[in-house]
Amino acid sequence: MLPGAILLALLLQITGSSDPCASIDSSFRLTADPNDSHTSPCKCLIDPVPADPNDRLWIGCTGRSLSTVFSALGALNETRVNRVHIWDSQLNILPTEMFEKVRPKILIIENSMTSVIRQNTFSQIGNRLIELRLRNNALKKNIGPALFKGLERLQALDLSGNKLMSIKAGDFEALGDLRELHLNDNIIKEIEDGSFSALSSLRTLSLQGNQLSTITRDTFKGLDNLEYLYLNHNQIANIDWAAFHHLKNLKHLYLGRNHITTVDIRGLESLEKLILNNNSIQSLKKVSLKDLPSLAVLSLDRNSIAEIDDVDLFGLAPSTRLESLSLASNNVSRITARAFQHIPSLKTLALQNNQLLSLSTGTTPVLKPLRRLSVLLLSGNMLTALREAELPAGLTVLSVARNQISHVDVHAFNEMRLQRLFLNDNRITFLPKGTFDSLDMDVLQAVDLTENQWQCVCGEEWLGGWLDKAGERDIGEGALGCLAASCGDNKKDIDRAAWVTISASILAILSILILIAIAFLYIENGQHKGIVSRPFRRVDSDMLKLINENEAKSDADRGVEQPKLAKSGDSTKKSVRFT
Repeated sequence: MLPGAILLALLLQITGSSDPCASIDSSFRLTADPNDSHTSPCKCLIDPVPADPNDRLWIGCTGRSLSTVFSALGALNETRVNRVHIWDSQLNILPTEMFEKVRPKILIIENSMTSVIRQNTFSQIGNRLIELRLRNNALKKNIGPALFKGLERLQALDLSGNKLMSIKAGDFEALGDLRELHLNDNIIKEIEDGSFSALSSLRTLSLQGNQLSTITRDTFKGLDNLEYLYLNHNQIANIDWAAFHHLKNLKHLYLGRNHITTVDIRGLESLEKLILNNNSIQSLKKVSLKDLPSLAVLSLDRNSIAEIDDVDLFGLAPSTRLESLSLASNNVSRITARAFQHIPSLKTLALQNNQLLSLSTGTTPVLKPLRRLSVLLLSGNMLTALREAELPAGLTVLSVARNQISHVDVHAFNEMRLQRLFLNDNRITFLPKGTFDSLDMDVLQAVDLTENQWQCVCGEEWLGGWLDKAGERDIGEGALGCLAASCGDNKKDIDRAAWVTISASILAILSILILIAIAFLYIENGQHKGIVSRPFRRVDSDMLKLINENEAKSDADRGVEQPKLAKSGDSTKKSVRFT
């Protein structure tokens, strides 16, 4: 037993000594306040899936004061860790010596009310730091080059959720290797021309959620390698569109939720995604898009566009990779016959929540040029019918919910292999048999026919049985009306109701005959009694109240007594004789 115990002790010693966090946590405990309920101001942890297996330790400090965190980190000995993460603490000021004894690759300080950062605070860790994230603090003063002195290796900087008001030229001149810059949700109103000119390596610039109103020609000067630009949720109304012309590597441009009225973007060969939703664009004639060969996604949702004419999308003809176009929640009421002829590669078209009355102009289906269209979203319009050949045969998803559709041609879905079909919330009363013949149950994933005005004719209704076969694919949660019951069930109910009606009618007739018989007998009996003289006549109730009770009784009520002879001994009575 003794050798086993010795072996176990050795294993425990080896295990304990192999804990890479042991020495760090020991240093933290030495700085702990004995009156503090926390065992340690900070904690060493091991990243379960590290980017670098040789660099998997990180330090977390939360809910602490500046002095406590400062003492804990100061107890280390220039310890190398993957990251230091401080959150929900009270670090109003970051002193110069804050990170002298720790060497992280990533430094995150968030939700800690930081408003002042002393000069050279990050210089001690600059030769190792690649990410600096100071989200959701209280930085107010304009940032300057002194703040980032020594951070030449920094690749990601996040200052989102602070109170920065402007960006000045030279603020980021020390960050020549920066790849990501996030300045979201500040109150930035102005960006000086050339503020980003030193950031030639920048790939992502995010300025969403600020108060920018103007973009000048040189706002993005120097960002020749920029790929992702986020300008949504600002107050941008004035744009010099030449500001984007040199961004030849730009892939995604987000300009949604601004006050833009006109658009002029051209020559961006790498642009794949353009988002212009929630602006003030009133006509597609105010949108000029040219020479965008890589464009795949275009969103113009929630503007005030009323129509799509034959030439409105002409500039997109070179955009042969365009797959998704969204014009949802505009005022579109008119689409001309050849409006989509310039974008035949389209696979997804979103036109929901508009004012479309028909999918045809005259006899020409407006969607005819879109032979590759797979997803068509038309819910929330004013369509009244779906006619044959109006819908592209290649559709896999069709939503026409919340329209005013009352008629669907029997061949409206010919040759389609729909996966998802939404016809709910319309005015459909009847679908011709064979309407869904081309739909394959092995392909269909979801169908909703609820909240229509179904009228079922027993013997001719087929849709209820089709929905039964669809099983769980029938995902509608609204009412199905008469489609919810099979014709057989309806017939049984009708037969049962008929028998109840017949039985009730027979009983009613018998009751009437019995009443007639009773009345006849009553009349006959009354005539018979009229011949026999009545022994007395009733007195009206009002008269009874005026006559003494004894006087009210007739002889028949009292009974007629026989006169009595006087007794022989009674001499005072006279003898009376009745003749």
